[in-house]
Amino acid sequence: MSKDEIKKLLSKIKIDYSWSFADKTRKDTAYITHGYHRYPAKFIPQIVSRLVEKYTTKNDLVVDPFGGCGTTLVESKVLGRKSIGVDINPVAVLITKAKITPISPIKLEKAFIELKNKLNFYSEHIKVQLPIHDRIDYWFKPEEKRKLAFIFKK
Repeated sequence: MSKDEIKKLLSKIKIDYSWSFADKTRKDTAYITHGYHRYPAKFIPQIVSRLVEKYTTKNDLVVDPFGGCGTTLVESKVLGRKSIGVDINPVAVLITKAKITPISPIKLEKAFIELKNKLNFYSEHIKVQLPIHDRIDYWFKPEEKRKLAFIFKK
């Protein structure tokens, strides 16, 4: 097929611009647990939600063989579907587990306050060695690395 034939064929396809979700902001895509962590090349949840709604019904099983940070699993749960996700990256698996595991709001708030107090104390009083890892600069900003060092300090 020539380049011109391909262009002609593609020109006949009606474009549905609603799939671009161009009006969505970072805040719009970070609802529920989707804003826990930034992850490269992730789907925005609106795409996943629309696909799951369009092609499945309640209690269907949704499988994501490249699970990434769990967007498909979260949206499937919200829409009443069962889901399975797989990923080779252990960081992605950990993020997914954090995103799909229900936690009591009271327990969460208590742990958050304790952690915040601990971080404030450490950042004011204690120096720590930042963790060394090949990809740590890719995943975390300097302030986040410092806070993680406080959390995991022995």
